[in-house]
Amino acid sequence: MRKILLGTTAVVGAALLAPSFAAAQEAPTVRIGGFFRAYYGYTQQSARNSTTPSGLANNTAGATANLAQSSLTVGGTTVPTTESNVGAGAGEVARLSKNDFSTDAEVHVFVNGKTANGLSYGAVIEIAFNQQEGRNIVQQRASTGKTTASIDEYYAFIASPTFGQIRFGDEDGPVGGLMNSGVITNFGTGGVYGDRESFVTRQGNDRTTTSPGGLGDNTKIIYLSPQFFGFDFGASFAFNYGVGEDTGCSSNQSSGWCDSSYAFTGASNFGIAAAGPEMSVRRNEYQGALRWRGSLAGVGLSVTGGYVGSGAAKELSPLNVQRSIFQPLGVWQVGAQATAYGLTVGAQYEHGTSNFFWGNPMKGDRPMDQFFAGASYTVGPITVGGNYVMQTVEGASRTAYGYTGGVLTATPNPAGAGLMRRLGYGIGGNYRLAPGLDIVAEYSSYTIAERGRDLDPSNPGVQDRSTAKVFILGTRLAF
Repeated sequence: MRKILLGTTAVVGAALLAPSFAAAQEAPTVRIGGFFRAYYGYTQQSARNSTTPSGLANNTAGATANLAQSSLTVGGTTVPTTESNVGAGAGEVARLSKNDFSTDAEVHVFVNGKTANGLSYGAVIEIAFNQQEGRNIVQQRASTGKTTASIDEYYAFIASPTFGQIRFGDEDGPVGGLMNSGVITNFGTGGVYGDRESFVTRQGNDRTTTSPGGLGDNTKIIYLSPQFFGFDFGASFAFNYGVGEDTGCSSNQSSGWCDSSYAFTGASNFGIAAAGPEMSVRRNEYQGALRWRGSLAGVGLSVTGGYVGSGAAKELSPLNVQRSIFQPLGVWQVGAQATAYGLTVGAQYEHGTSNFFWGNPMKGDRPMDQFFAGASYTVGPITVGGNYVMQTVEGASRTAYGYTGGVLTATPNPAGAGLMRRLGYGIGGNYRLAPGLDIVAEYSSYTIAERGRDLDPSNPGVQDRSTAKVFILGTRLAF
């Protein structure tokens, strides 16, 4: 799940699940929930284009999507259609309008039952209809659209009021959204962690944020304790970043996309992209969090401290030798919030070994630091608020890797040695028309800056800053 906010997956699922306990045995019951939202968006983004740096022409892009072809001729040059060089022709640009409508929906299935000794059990299945960002050409005359159905989260659980709850499946972890404090997103669409991403292209990566909900729904086992004297804790473990069934290997080719791969050839060629959460670089991920909730002089308080760590896959050389090029993931997180008289304020700080999107950084990369602050105020049917995030992180990898005589070597890359700064804020509000039905309005801005790095390949020269500003107006229904 890429974001956390009121009215979408994590919060709706937790709110509707909320198992109660009874001594009488009950057969499983099924309830349907979910959400639908429809927004108008006005977007101002640096170089409002979609570019294909050194890309292929549109009339050949469909053919290259089917990588079963051994080669393709572009501009008189024949190139093999491998994942690393699809896009070997002249670069192209598509200019985009600032105005758009956006719709999204999920259907949630909640299964709840009770045993004779008072245990609650069941499952949650969240079906999403935004499986991909754009149309995917699977053959020259066949394709899958943006609204293809997929699973967002699904897991089984068993719970006891005395011993806590165990969840097993594709779900957030304690640090990844279940136990965080200080992340205020209950206004508009969520501010800087809201639905702004639906209107922004990935030019310069300014639709990507290091939010708790972006840590991932990889298949894991989770334990959430009961509350004792205001304290509760949680822990989770996952072998890798894989989700769902099957191996993740779509063919018999060597691939870092295989769920359980712990070493693969070509890892060094991907740089920081390979260390993103959707590659299999993350190995043996574990999360742990401790939280305290209580009140003082009528003020509700919540404080959470947590840690997420993992190992890292290795580079496999042509000589079948494994080399470590990635750092293990390791991030500390602390957050706090207070609520009184309709006002909620909160802040969260994160520090540790991670790249800009919860991925394993490469060796030599600097650590990530991120500060988040937010506030909201609710009076009657109206909620307004704002939030802000500031992050410093390694930009393009400072080291280039390659093979010389079958031996992996590292070469400093001064052009990619810049410190990346990411600043974003969002302000907005919502008006409750009826139970579950809101009118929302929101404005957000997100900027990425890295000296000496070209963040806009559609323009000549070095453009070392990219900004996306989005205004959203629309309606959201949670059911």
